[in-house]
Amino acid sequence: MTIFESMLTRGNFTPDGTGQTPHIYITPFYRTLPADVFGGTNRHAPAKSTVRLEFGSLRTDTFVPTYKTGRPRTFFQDRSFVRKFFERTGAQPGDTVLFEQVTPYHFRLSLRDASGQVISG
Repeated sequence: MTIFESMLTRGNFTPDGTGQTPHIYITPFYRTLPADVFGGTNRHAPAKSTVRLEFGSLRTDTFVPTYKTGRPRTFFQDRSFVRKFFERTGAQPGDTVLFEQVTPYHFRLSLRDASGQVISG
């Protein structure tokens, strides 16, 4: 199976009081995703298909949102899943999220912390 990596920075976490939401960049592999998972500018206007993300019992079916111009964003839409993933793993800036591709529409996530320890679901 293919494993993609995304290193976390301070910008991936929700800064207090800014109204921003947590996210994990999928820049290393978003171009390999099926075309039908891209689209929609928000959760009320989703793409045609979704991608399953899972970390143990934590699961979501989400998509890659686009700008109004149609250009893809570089993260998955369901950022509440990301917040819960960060809470359960204790993710910090400098850690790396591992996306294990099960199928083109299914990924298992784990976290490799800065010391090299992998936290699986």
